[in-house]
Amino acid sequence: MKLALRFRWLLLRSLTTRLIVAALLPTTAVAYAPPVAGPPMQTTSTLEWRAFHSFNSADGLPQNSVLALLQDRHGFIYAGTAEGLARYDGQHWRTLELPTDGRRFAVGALAEAIDGALWIGTDSQGAWRLQAEQAVRVDLPGSGGINALLPSADGRVWVAGHDGLSRCDAATCVAIKALTGLGARSLLAETIDGEARLWVGTNTAGVLQLHDLDAEQPSSIGAPIDRRAGLPNNVGLSLARFAGDLWIGSGRGLARFDGQRLHVYGAGNGFPVAMVFALQASTDANGQPLLLATLRPGGLAEITADGQWQLIDGQRGLPANATHSLLHERYRDTQWVGTMTAGVARLERERWALFDERSGLADRIVMGVGWTPTAGGTLWAGTANGPVYWHEGRFVPLLPEPHHKLLVYDLIDAPDGDRWIGHGRGLQRWRGGRLQADFTVDNSALPGVSVDRLGLRRAGSDAYEIYVASGHGIARWRASDGLRRPDDLPVMTRDVSVRAFAALADRKQPASDVLLVASSEGLWRLDQQGWSSVLVPCLGTSALLDLAAESAATGDVIWLATRDGLLRLAADGSCSRFEAATALGAITRVQMLDADLYAFGARGVLRLDRRGAADQVGELLGVDSGMSSPEVAASAVDDRGRLFAASAAGLAALAPTADRPLAQAAPLHWLSAHFGQSKQTLKSGQLLSPDDSSVRFTFALLAFDREPALRYRVRLAGLQDDFGPWSDLAEANFPRLPPGQFELQVEARDADGVPATPIRFAFAVDTLWWQRPWALVSFPLLLLGLGLLLGRWRLHATRRKAAELEREVAIRTQELAQANQQLEAVAVTDPLTGLKNRRYFALTAPAEAERARRAGPNGALLLAVLDIDHFKRINDGHGHDAGDAVLVEVARRLQQVARGGDFVLRWGGEE
Repeated sequence: MKLALRFRWLLLRSLTTRLIVAALLPTTAVAYAPPVAGPPMQTTSTLEWRAFHSFNSADGLPQNSVLALLQDRHGFIYAGTAEGLARYDGQHWRTLELPTDGRRFAVGALAEAIDGALWIGTDSQGAWRLQAEQAVRVDLPGSGGINALLPSADGRVWVAGHDGLSRCDAATCVAIKALTGLGARSLLAETIDGEARLWVGTNTAGVLQLHDLDAEQPSSIGAPIDRRAGLPNNVGLSLARFAGDLWIGSGRGLARFDGQRLHVYGAGNGFPVAMVFALQASTDANGQPLLLATLRPGGLAEITADGQWQLIDGQRGLPANATHSLLHERYRDTQWVGTMTAGVARLERERWALFDERSGLADRIVMGVGWTPTAGGTLWAGTANGPVYWHEGRFVPLLPEPHHKLLVYDLIDAPDGDRWIGHGRGLQRWRGGRLQADFTVDNSALPGVSVDRLGLRRAGSDAYEIYVASGHGIARWRASDGLRRPDDLPVMTRDVSVRAFAALADRKQPASDVLLVASSEGLWRLDQQGWSSVLVPCLGTSALLDLAAESAATGDVIWLATRDGLLRLAADGSCSRFEAATALGAITRVQMLDADLYAFGARGVLRLDRRGAADQVGELLGVDSGMSSPEVAASAVDDRGRLFAASAAGLAALAPTADRPLAQAAPLHWLSAHFGQSKQTLKSGQLLSPDDSSVRFTFALLAFDREPALRYRVRLAGLQDDFGPWSDLAEANFPRLPPGQFELQVEARDADGVPATPIRFAFAVDTLWWQRPWALVSFPLLLLGLGLLLGRWRLHATRRKAAELEREVAIRTQELAQANQQLEAVAVTDPLTGLKNRRYFALTAPAEAERARRAGPNGALLLAVLDIDHFKRINDGHGHDAGDAVLVEVARRLQQVARGGDFVLRWGGEE
């Protein structure tokens, strides 16, 4: 709410600025031809989208309203937000603080001057000039609210603000009198008839044109392009030259000026009546010219050179329908869009787009998806709240009431025009819009309540069969005998869980198909000879979850998804396991697409070359590529080779790039270099002391595309002979380096394997003082003299030490003997009564018995065992302390009556 109020106030302030038309505009009237409506929106019957990668406050942006975007000459990306400025280095967004005493500000304009300084325009703190990490405020005339910045060829910068237009250098700014009081919103410099001109979009007077730019005070030329000329309103928010015409983004739509007439894009041709804050020339996926326009509200408009346009919004992949700023990145040829609620959105190839309720899905939990080629092709999705299909720009219900809420898992259009639908409560057969048959477990031979998969097998030139899979077996429908459980399944348990079907043309009878069936008990095959089990040598006891099959020149190749990984069964019967897929966990789905195979697992999506070796690494297209829920229930490929996957987070879509253009090498930069415990800044060529020889470096490859796939390797020359292994770690740490000369060398490559120009950083570690030349010469002589003195001292000290050691040994020996005697006594004494214990008896009894035997017939040995009666009553009635006292007293009395040669001991307890 605070942000919304701020921008409403700013807009109100801009629109109510005083207008002094008589003093500023030429008196010569120019008659414009009446405006006309632009071309209507491009329409298509197929689902279109753009895949975006979003960066928001969770990724380090100060705030999610992005008002300005810029890439500097080094390759770094800057984002001006409603709460400050941030820089992106390919790994992190880092907020850049300006010295504004902690006050927050909106950054609505960014520009890089010829000298490399970054100019920053704010809403309330004026303009700032940032160079060498030092920010200096620019002394501007007026209140300081900045809308646009434009560098000029002479090194100065045009500054468009709430109070007008200024031209500034590093030291001073000069207000342009022709714009005094109008408020400047947008700027466009170009050469017309050999003369430099400046187009200025204003707050209240439309678009003006200035010439005599070399003069201290340029003047206006020609009539303004305003509402009188057909502009939707008098606010010129953005300007661009595209396809030879001047394009103007206003506060109520878009206009194209061909020099005589305005072509208005607005309500008349379905264009959103929106504020157009940014315009930028770009290219589409095929390299054709394209103009992009940010709309608030509306999303992003793509306009071709002939004026045709289409809208990219939340239904087509854009994370927010209110956009503000644009940037075309130079190294990866990617488009960046600043949104008002979702941060920065980056348009990417090879990224999943996600469709949910905004596109018409009945529910974002999708359990089935498919493409049927009938009637020009239909994309359908089975959601948790009913099936839908794509129709005229939106998903709409697939089935009429009361069937529109069915949980549809699979759908097949048969050759005779029937449509078969497998759902959570059974099987339906439709023709046109009429239900022909409704099979359930109660009225038919369905093996289970839910029909999970459907398979179609051609059984001759005019016949086909429908196979039904469930968790309790298989059923078959034929026109001749209806739906039945097959009786010719000698290798299959009747209630086996069937997971998937795949059909291939029978090589012996081309009019018929071979049907492959995957289940929890293995793989089966049905052909003209009947059912048979297919041996999969590397399957083991793992259950099959899905399969895909293809016919190759040497025979059929079968791909198997299992709980333990991905398998490929070749035509010769050999079986291969793809180890790269084991990292995905259980493989839930496999899908063939052109020369690739996509394996969907619990932890990601892996793309493999179907003709490649089993040890290939593949390419991961999982969470980092926009697939938020990679464990999919179903997948499909449409007629344009685009992949769709049913997930618990919506319908995921991927448009693979067959021939991805090789990107140019992106720059590799140092981000930081520090040394010592206090992490002081390390400069190139610096000599470090031995106590501060721990160093740490960070670096970044500014290749803004699939950043998790960027790889680095380092070598510290002077310490390491070879480079280390490639990794995604963009830092290097070296603790306690020895003395010497060092050079850190860093190599990097982007996600496509394109290497960057290596970077180097030289420094040195000083030797310890005792390793220096003067010390090496002086030390031997000094040591020789010290050695003689030390020898005499050590001889005397050794003798004294020997005497002291002898005395100490004698004392310790006596103490040890006493301690041993005490330990021996403790070991054979009961601690409570002071009597001897059972251990004493075990040690003494053998000697006593031997003495008695030696005494002959007169020898005697008496052993008496006494037990205190009812001792437990004493403990229970008076407590254990009383019981202990009784034991002590009994022991005392026994000691009194014992003779001199007798010994009394405590056997245990009260005995």
